[in-house]
Amino acid sequence: MKTEKNRESGLELLRIIAIILIVSHHLVVHCPFDLWAEPFCLKRLFFQFLYRASGKIGIALFLLITVWFLADKEISLRQAAKKIWSLWSILFFWNLSSLVLQFIIDPTSVIASTWLDLLFPLTRNEWWYVSSYSVFMLLLPFVRTSLQKMGKRPHLQLCILMIVLWGLLRFVPGANLGMGLNFVGFCYVFTLLAYYKWYSLRLSRFALNVAGLLGLFAIVIWNAVLSAVWVGDADNLPIYLEPVQDEWSIPILAVSFALFGLFRGMHFHSKIVNHIASASFGVYLITEQPFILKQLWFNWVNLSVFSLTNTRFCCLCCRYSLFFVLRLCWSSCERVCIGLLWIGCGRSSSIEYGRKKSGDGYWNAFAVL
Repeated sequence: MKTEKNRESGLELLRIIAIILIVSHHLVVHCPFDLWAEPFCLKRLFFQFLYRASGKIGIALFLLITVWFLADKEISLRQAAKKIWSLWSILFFWNLSSLVLQFIIDPTSVIASTWLDLLFPLTRNEWWYVSSYSVFMLLLPFVRTSLQKMGKRPHLQLCILMIVLWGLLRFVPGANLGMGLNFVGFCYVFTLLAYYKWYSLRLSRFALNVAGLLGLFAIVIWNAVLSAVWVGDADNLPIYLEPVQDEWSIPILAVSFALFGLFRGMHFHSKIVNHIASASFGVYLITEQPFILKQLWFNWVNLSVFSLTNTRFCCLCCRYSLFFVLRLCWSSCERVCIGLLWIGCGRSSSIEYGRKKSGDGYWNAFAVL
């Protein structure tokens, strides 16, 4: 078993790349900058990629890392509940930190829903990914057992059915068959990856490269062609771009799985990479916390202010990098505070930031994030 000290850094490096893609997506999608009002050019095409595809690839990468390790683990309902409690303590820490900042900056904005978010972040879907992950964890013992008992052939048939329903049929613009930012996507990806892992399917580096390039090619070409020929209301264009760059779409999963397979094949150890990766969950949480989100993307790092010239864009990149570095520094304090919370609740101090230091090594309350 790999311990925390010697775990391989290939997937940890991929986790860092994933969080950069996700936060870059948040930079564009949450700011008041009207991307679709800009004339079509390479610069807008780049921001279009950040607007949707980059974040969806990052989400898929996090989920693939998670389910890869969950596929072979016997998780009981009680264990799943413990993991969710561990996760709640992390959310409570970030909401409490944000609440303190909110009282300092804008105390009038603290209302009843703010306190509800503090105590019930999972049920109120404050962070959709975390809420979906929690529901998925509660269902996992039953989903995993069912998939194992059905055998190889029915499992393959289920994979094909899911790909048709939530892959091929999603190429119809505006299609919605219950798939989206919810736990259904988690079950979908788990079903596909579990079949790949349990029945020892293997793809060569060449096949992974081809799959990733084809997926990326489909995303770029679809964006470029539709944007170049579009003559209607620009605000409706994203609806027709969704089939190739929405969460869990075939091109997004192709790129994500290719990257996952390539980085999983990297065998090296780096304490620096592992430490930075351990802060990735916190980066996601702080940039999506409602109050911090508004301050960050509207006031501190506003894309509309920096999008006019290359010099201003460079300044934006510097601010973005500075924020990321400061967040990594804060992660040390975060783990200490959460450790104190666990100790105060009578839990073992061997649990740090949701990750066990025991021989079970690689388990993380969010092996993902």
